[in-house]
Amino acid sequence: MYVFRKYVDNVIKKYDKLNKNIELPQNLNASLRDYQVEGFEFLKTLANYGFGGILADEMGLGKTIQTIAFLLSESNKKSIVITPTALIYNWKSEFDRFAPDLKVGLIYGSKEKREKLLKNYKDYDVILTTYGTYKNDMDNYKNLKFDYLIIDEAQNIKNPDSANTKAIKKINAKSKFGLTGTPMENNLLELWSIFDFVMPGYLYSKHRFEKIFVNNDKNLELLKQMIKPFILRRRKKDVIDELPDKIEQKFYVELDKEHKKVYNTFLSILKKQIIENNSDNVTLFSYLTKLRMLSISPELVVKNYKGKNSKLEMLIKIIKSSKDRKILVFSQFTQVLGLIAKRFEKENIEFNYLDGKIDAKKRLELVEDFNQNKSKKVFLISLKAGGTGLNLTSASMVVHFDPWFNPAVEDQASDRAHRIGQKNIVDVIKLISKDTVEEKVEAIKEYKKELADDIINLNLKENESIKKLSRDEIIDLFETMD
Repeated sequence: MYVFRKYVDNVIKKYDKLNKNIELPQNLNASLRDYQVEGFEFLKTLANYGFGGILADEMGLGKTIQTIAFLLSESNKKSIVITPTALIYNWKSEFDRFAPDLKVGLIYGSKEKREKLLKNYKDYDVILTTYGTYKNDMDNYKNLKFDYLIIDEAQNIKNPDSANTKAIKKINAKSKFGLTGTPMENNLLELWSIFDFVMPGYLYSKHRFEKIFVNNDKNLELLKQMIKPFILRRRKKDVIDELPDKIEQKFYVELDKEHKKVYNTFLSILKKQIIENNSDNVTLFSYLTKLRMLSISPELVVKNYKGKNSKLEMLIKIIKSSKDRKILVFSQFTQVLGLIAKRFEKENIEFNYLDGKIDAKKRLELVEDFNQNKSKKVFLISLKAGGTGLNLTSASMVVHFDPWFNPAVEDQASDRAHRIGQKNIVDVIKLISKDTVEEKVEAIKEYKKELADDIINLNLKENESIKKLSRDEIIDLFETMD
């Protein structure tokens, strides 16, 4: 016990001393908050001593940007980042935005493309892939060596006996880090499994860990001391003074195989019609509207569509992973809300529903029921009907299923939860279909916000901005989506 305590004390002393000499990379395109700087220093310090660790901040506190800052500061090093499939493009987008100087190899997509990139992995600073893709490519990693291995949503390896966990632990890296807002969901063995990844052997063998800690509550204080230097956990309430009271995130959703096939088929047809018919601007906008609906809910456009609704699958994952939180889900289209409602019923997710057909008295009843009824997890709301006049401060998460790209209107909807009386920080998530008109408009909205609003919100009547667009500008929205 004495030897261990001395070891921990030395680590902490070195941590404090080394922090004084740690500086953020000057080429990081972001300003980190104080607690994020601390997270960066945490990763740097452990790496400098050859340790691994767990960055266990709650969702929304910026584990990604802290990690990117760390990787950017480690020049001439080779790293690999493994994420859930749903987050692969979010990570790529964040790398491009915050650390454009890093060469990132996206190991995803066709087998031929993946194998080619892996053969040339030394050309990249960071290899970015998914859990599923890595498992398929395991044989290609046998002789690869990395300085750093980062796994996002590290709870994916909480089961020490799963094939996925065993596969991830075989990757050859000098230091390993896990990112997770939920380092332990059900039992202590989940924590052991993640530590067995970041610091193999540190918490003993599985059998001995069970004997010492799982079956003996008296030793839990010892466990806390052991893991303290290697896990950094901040909750929103811990850093509330320096946090915005609303945290916005974009989730780029990759289309399912059938979903993507349908979308690209229609895209090809519409591009051909544009060329052959010399379509006017209003017609072109109607084409864009159809593409947008395809990116949101293909079953509403294509008769007898049998594939998955990619965005809906993502929404279900978000809701199921957001335990004990109330969530507002906005869509501009009642048909889309209807589809979501049917899926919720199948998943046994309790919800309330509001659109423009519901009278004022019933609206108030629904709002009161949602705020008071703990079993009502989600409120489905038509953006037009629920953008104003609702006080839903019981919710701490807002999801824009089909984002309203006019920031003012979008904020109005989000402010149903983010308003006076709200005691929690509000997470606002925008679901954006990858490689579709939605992503294209998202890219242009910063410098053509008025145009984006016209496209997404179908403001085609008496709108001057349409008249200002050249035909080439509209066609460009099609040309860059392949």
